[in-house]
Amino acid sequence: MKTKWMCMIFMLALALNLSACGNRQENRNSFENETIKMEPQSEEDYLSENTGNESSDINVINLQDNGTDKKIMEVGTVKDAAFSGKVGGCYYAGGNRIIVEADKLYLYDTGKGETIASADISMGDLCVQTYADGYFVVGQRNGSGGNSNSSFATSESSSGINGYILNKDFAIQDTISFSGLLSDDFILQTTGIAISQDGKQIAFGGFQGLYLYDISSRKVHTILNYSKEGTADNMQIVTMDRLTFTGNNTLVYVGMATDTSNSGDGVSVYGTVSTDGANLTITKKADYKVDTEEVQKGGNLLIMPQSFDKNNGTLLMLDIASNTEKTMSFSSRSEGKDGIYCSGQGKYVATSILEENSVTIKIYDMASGKSIHTETVQDNNSTYFLRVPQILILDETDTCIVVLGRGIDEVSTLITTFDFEG
Repeated sequence: MKTKWMCMIFMLALALNLSACGNRQENRNSFENETIKMEPQSEEDYLSENTGNESSDINVINLQDNGTDKKIMEVGTVKDAAFSGKVGGCYYAGGNRIIVEADKLYLYDTGKGETIASADISMGDLCVQTYADGYFVVGQRNGSGGNSNSSFATSESSSGINGYILNKDFAIQDTISFSGLLSDDFILQTTGIAISQDGKQIAFGGFQGLYLYDISSRKVHTILNYSKEGTADNMQIVTMDRLTFTGNNTLVYVGMATDTSNSGDGVSVYGTVSTDGANLTITKKADYKVDTEEVQKGGNLLIMPQSFDKNNGTLLMLDIASNTEKTMSFSSRSEGKDGIYCSGQGKYVATSILEENSVTIKIYDMASGKSIHTETVQDNNSTYFLRVPQILILDETDTCIVVLGRGIDEVSTLITTFDFEG
């Protein structure tokens, strides 16, 4: 009898094991995933900073959609303990470095996992650009934020748009109060400001025109007055919302214009103009509504995501070196409405897809247009997924950084990183 029961128990265990294996295989065939438990920071720090939050850990699920067996990539994290205060964002700073916005700005090396330097700068609506000799940071000044020892502060106001020029060691070299540069115009947004690669000039768009600031002389001259010189091919510039230099004497812009032949509504446009105001071009994109606040530059590519209400799963890009237009299509028409992100050198582009308790990131190779990696970040606290995340892709190390909750006061910011094969 004992032998009979032992055989029955063995057969039952075998059946349950086969059933479980079958379920695991079915799940693998359906999702091809591996789950890795993430610890955003040390358990002690995390619990002390997140009292009252539902979540105590975050999961990353690797969803390979190319049908091949690939080893589980080693997943690391940006160390939150390196920064003080709530993290408000991360920005590409060249190579494997990022700039982290918290109580001040930190220059962080993701390879070493440590902070290299910091700068006493506190602003909102932050935009970060790299140039040959360092970094250019522009944003909306927060009250008394900023560095009182900077060499050029022209505004007595405690608010307005400020720009900071930092060298490669992250030391502040100059401060520019853009609110004090114009007497009869004002700047619309921080994205409409760009520094030349040689670090000698800064272009910025106002409500009435486009301007150029010479850093050495600290003088401003008008490149274009939109109502007088801002017309080409029956189109008149209304705004230049996003600017970038191509070379040191030519600007590429993305903005809005009206058709002067029929006094129609404003349409999305892009084009080029020389810093002396010559050679203005305007290309109309009537069938594609660009979200000008989300325009990004990666290498020689200017990517122009569609407005979320017009999204159809396609992306418009401009190669600023050859001034040629490119497009790519995502895996589904719904991709893109929850965010599109370009890598620092323009090698990759990613989309995010928000769900109640997760966000799925799909990474595409820009050269082939193919999806090469899919990753899902999950958390018990659905608050993290109420807003579009911030995503950085580092070309040099094939690393993706996902920032959740940065603009949500009710939760601490979570930073998750994962590697992928390019």
